[in-house]
Amino acid sequence: MTQEQALEILKSGKNAFITGPAGSGKTFILNRYINWLKAGGVSAAVTASTGIAATHLNGITIHSWTGMGVHDWLDARDIKDLVKRGYLRRRFLRTSVLIIDEISMLAAPQLDLADQLFRAFKQIDMPFGGVQVVLCGDFFQLPPIKRAVSQKNRQKKSKSQTSLDFDQNEDDCSSGFAYQSRAWRDLGLKICYLDEQHRQGGTEFLRILNAIRSNAVDGDIRKSLEKRIAAPIDMPVVPAKLYTHNVDVEIENNSELRKIAGKEFVYKMELIGPLALAEKLQKGCLAPPVLRLKVGARVMFVKNNFEEGYVNGTLGAVHDLDESRILVRTMAGVLIDVGPASWHIAEEGNIKAEINQYPLRLAWAITVHKSQGMSLDAAEVDLRQSFELGMGYVALSRVRSLAGLSLAGFNEIALRVNEEVLEFDEKLKKESAAHACDLTAKPLSPRQFAPVKTGKKPETASVTRELVQKGLPLEEIARIRKLTMGTILGHCEKIKVKDAEFDFSSLAKNVLPAKLAAATAALKKCRNEDGGYPLSPAMELMDGAASYEEMRLARLLL
Repeated sequence: MTQEQALEILKSGKNAFITGPAGSGKTFILNRYINWLKAGGVSAAVTASTGIAATHLNGITIHSWTGMGVHDWLDARDIKDLVKRGYLRRRFLRTSVLIIDEISMLAAPQLDLADQLFRAFKQIDMPFGGVQVVLCGDFFQLPPIKRAVSQKNRQKKSKSQTSLDFDQNEDDCSSGFAYQSRAWRDLGLKICYLDEQHRQGGTEFLRILNAIRSNAVDGDIRKSLEKRIAAPIDMPVVPAKLYTHNVDVEIENNSELRKIAGKEFVYKMELIGPLALAEKLQKGCLAPPVLRLKVGARVMFVKNNFEEGYVNGTLGAVHDLDESRILVRTMAGVLIDVGPASWHIAEEGNIKAEINQYPLRLAWAITVHKSQGMSLDAAEVDLRQSFELGMGYVALSRVRSLAGLSLAGFNEIALRVNEEVLEFDEKLKKESAAHACDLTAKPLSPRQFAPVKTGKKPETASVTRELVQKGLPLEEIARIRKLTMGTILGHCEKIKVKDAEFDFSSLAKNVLPAKLAAATAALKKCRNEDGGYPLSPAMELMDGAASYEEMRLARLLL
C-alpha cells in the first residue's frame, strides 16, 4: 500500500494499523495525519509506547497520557479513582482520535487497559469509547519487556471486577503482543502495510535487512555483514554506539566522560520518605543515583517536561554547569536550564515517598531497546550478546546506509526474527492488499469532525503566580494544582528570573522561622563567585535539618 492510500484511510476516520519495514515512512504518515487533524481543529491524543518514539511525534507515552502508568490491569476502585481526576477527565472527553506509535512494545494487557479506561471516561461501551484509533509499528521490532506477575497480584487480579481475558497464559509473564489483545480484535482495524522504502540506501543493505526480516539469512548475507565488522565509517558525524546490555552502555559512557578535560560535577539523588519505598522508586527510575557530568558530555533526558521543552528520550550535550545548575543544548539547538525533577509514590493524594535528581543520563551509548524509533546516519553496533529475536533487525535498521554501519560482531540470535510474527506479518500483507484494492474500486471520503472548542490556556507558571499573589503557602498551592511542591518551586524560580522583586514570602507560612533562618544562613555561606547559591553544599551544612524543597524555598526568598 502506498502512503497516499494509507492517508486516505486515516482521513476517512477508520480505525487503522500502519505497518511496514523500517524506513517505509510510518512515522512520516502519522505526522501528516496529525497535521491534518490540527488544521481541522480536531483534538488528538498523540502517544507512543516509549518516550523516544513519542519525541518523533511531539507526543507523550500512552502510559502517562491515560494515567495507567506501568500497570497491566486496574480494579474497579482504581479506575473510579482515575475517573475522579479532573485533568484526566477533561483530557479523555475532548479527544476524538487516539494515536499510539511503536505498538510492538505495548503489551496486550496494556492495550486492553487503555481501551477500558476510554470506555470508563467516555461512558460509551464501544471500543475505546468510540474514538478513532490509529496504531502504528512493526512487530519485527522488539517485543514488550516481560515482567513477572507475583502470586499476590495474580490472586488480586483474579478477583478484580474489571480484569480482562487474554490469549496468552497468565502463568507466564505480563506480556504478549498487542495483536493478541481483545481490544485489537474489537477495533476492526484497516491494515495499511507500507511497501515503499524511504530510509535505507543501496540495494545491498535492503537485501540484508529483508533477509533477516524473513528469516532467510544465508552464507552470502553473513559474508556481507562480516565485511562491516570493524569497518571504518567515513562520515562527518560521530557514530552512535548501540549495545544489547545496559552494563556495556554504562562502561562506554563512563569511558567517554573520562576523556573530556575539565571539572567533573557530581549530583546525588535525594531519597525522601521510608527507605524501602524510596529505594523502590530509585530502582524504577531511569535517572542514575549518582549523575556525573562535564561540559560537553552527551546526555539524554529521562523524564517528560513539556513546559521546559524536553521529553523522555531528548538528546543533547552539556553546555555549562555548576553545583546547582545544568545547561543542556539539545540536538535541535534549544538551550535548556535543567532543574531537578521529582518522582514520587502517592496514595489517596498523599505523597508517601519521593526521589529528586536531575532528569539526565549519559548518552554516548544506548541500548538497542532505547534505539527503537531512531534514524541514525552512522552507528557502531555490538550484537555479539543478542538475546532477543528481532534485536539484530532493530539495531541494523536504525542506520540509513551500509556505509554508516560498523559492527563489533553478531551471534545467531541477531540474525533471526520471531516465527510467530513472521506468520502474522504475511496475514497483514494480504489484508492490506485487499484494502488497497477496495480503495481503488471505491475511494473513501474524508471524515467530517466537529472541532473541539478550546479557549486559550494560560501558561502554568502564570497560574501559580496568581495563587502566590493570593498569599497561599507552598503546600496549599501544590494541592490545588495537583502538582508536586518541586514543580511549584520550579514555576516560582522562573517567575523570579523575570521579576526579581516579586514577593514569595507567603510560600513559607508553614515553615518554622528558625529553620528558614538556618537554611538562609547556610546558603549565604555557600555563595559562589557568580553570586549563586548552590544547594548541595548548603544541604551538607544543614546535615538533614531541612528538606530539599525547604532549601529551594529559602533560596527563592534571598
